[in-house]
Amino acid sequence: MSYSHFQAYPHSDRVLELTKELVHQPSISGTTQENQMADLIHSILLRNPYFQKHPEKVKQVPLKGDPLNRIAIVAMLDKNASSRRATILLSHFDVVGVDDFGLYKEEAFKPVELQHRLLQEQEGFLDEDARKDLHSNDYLFGRGSMDMKAGLAMQLSIMEDIANDDHSKENICLVAVPDEEKLSLGMFAAVEELERYQQAGWEFSACICSEPNFSAYPNDFNKYIYTGSTGKLLPFIYCLGRETHVGQPLEGINASVMAAQLAVEMEWSDSFSDQLDGESSPSPTCLRIRDLKETYDVQTPNESYLFYNVLTLHSSPEAVMEKVKQACLHASEAIYERLVNHRLAFGTDALAAAVPQPKVYTITELYERGIKKYGVSFKKSYETIIEESIAENDNFTDQTLTVARNLSSYFLDLAPFYLLLLQPPYYPHVKLDETQDDAILQLTKSLQHIGTESFQESIVLKTFFPGLSDVSYLRSKGDERAETTLTTFMPLYNKNYLIPIQAIQKLNVPTINVGPFGKDAHKRTERLQLSYSTKVAPVLLRYATKHLA
Repeated sequence: MSYSHFQAYPHSDRVLELTKELVHQPSISGTTQENQMADLIHSILLRNPYFQKHPEKVKQVPLKGDPLNRIAIVAMLDKNASSRRATILLSHFDVVGVDDFGLYKEEAFKPVELQHRLLQEQEGFLDEDARKDLHSNDYLFGRGSMDMKAGLAMQLSIMEDIANDDHSKENICLVAVPDEEKLSLGMFAAVEELERYQQAGWEFSACICSEPNFSAYPNDFNKYIYTGSTGKLLPFIYCLGRETHVGQPLEGINASVMAAQLAVEMEWSDSFSDQLDGESSPSPTCLRIRDLKETYDVQTPNESYLFYNVLTLHSSPEAVMEKVKQACLHASEAIYERLVNHRLAFGTDALAAAVPQPKVYTITELYERGIKKYGVSFKKSYETIIEESIAENDNFTDQTLTVARNLSSYFLDLAPFYLLLLQPPYYPHVKLDETQDDAILQLTKSLQHIGTESFQESIVLKTFFPGLSDVSYLRSKGDERAETTLTTFMPLYNKNYLIPIQAIQKLNVPTINVGPFGKDAHKRTERLQLSYSTKVAPVLLRYATKHLA
């Protein structure tokens, strides 16, 4: 079959103007700007002739218990009255902050003004590659231009094409959500709305997400179609040391050293790297490491904590936490060996045995010790710890830390020790099944041929989207052990962090990612390549929606 007859997308100007309009509305994640963005998307959808006739089919879905009163947008374009099958088009409309733009912060959401200023800049804001792209006139700079307002603009434009096509028999459900850059609470709300559609008789045969392509290496101009998405866990490790006077450092164990040694064990560790389908997950990296001393004095820190970003392709949460435990044990051995050697060199045998080697506990193990030590009344104490930690803190990190500190206060006699927990959020890794989803996999090969034969674009099929994506919450393998691990290690799970597991299992929607191309997502030089993103990628997206219909 020939794929050489496709032409550039005829409404590329529309995609560009929509992208500029969406970028121009700031929508930093975790702010009320996301509400204004949702209003803008709602108004754009109501320009669509189909939704002008059926405005009730554009739904504003509130996020549960959200202090900012944010909403997700779910819009059903129903062109085939004889079918209740639909394809989901998924996007997020929040962006990361703009402090990294420095002197250009005011222009971060104004692509035209930003380009004008950057053309005049002299202070080295742009590296050589970014400057070359700026002068090519083929790139649109600005926060959100690549990640991911161009993808949403593509989807909105395709929705308009379908609405204006009298011969179209496609049912498309647009899902645009806030909070993807933080906790994906917008997706949780959307999933429950999709479940309501399902209960009303709708079936979602597939989802196309339009996250941007990510270069696999410097100067990589391949375009990618992804058939899955990376998973993520945030192991949280609380370190309780044994305090001492700074003049007698060998008589205690500094909690900061415990955290630092564990960071050495985990950072860039190959033992955490997953390999699957010829792809590898990035090694873990520390997102925060701190001691908990609030004032200066000459006592060593006896509390610290750190948490790690761990990405997965196939490892279960249980397997990841076992690796974290092993890293803690190695850190403990390294600290204790060094400490004993120093004590023998500068003290006596009695000093060498003065402080024990740091132990390693999971939160469940410490809880069970509490039951044995204090009796069944400890169960209520533990529940109170969690309730008060949630009530007294407004974010998952502080809540998890407070649980760890307050629980550990019952076991100061066991210090020093590492305490292992999990902090929200959790993203399951997902991918297409070679047997169950063969038709969709064949579709991706057709898209690859279109790109190559009609547009001379090198399109590579890749299993895992390297950035995190909300497609993680559209399909579940029903792994009960994963939920057991979350229950075991994550004290906030099913308390104030609620993943709609049952709804996800019922939806079970296979997903692919067909999106625009750009560079430097989450960087001050974020930019969108216009030629591919407005002329080629929309053609691929339109072909995919027709094929899935």
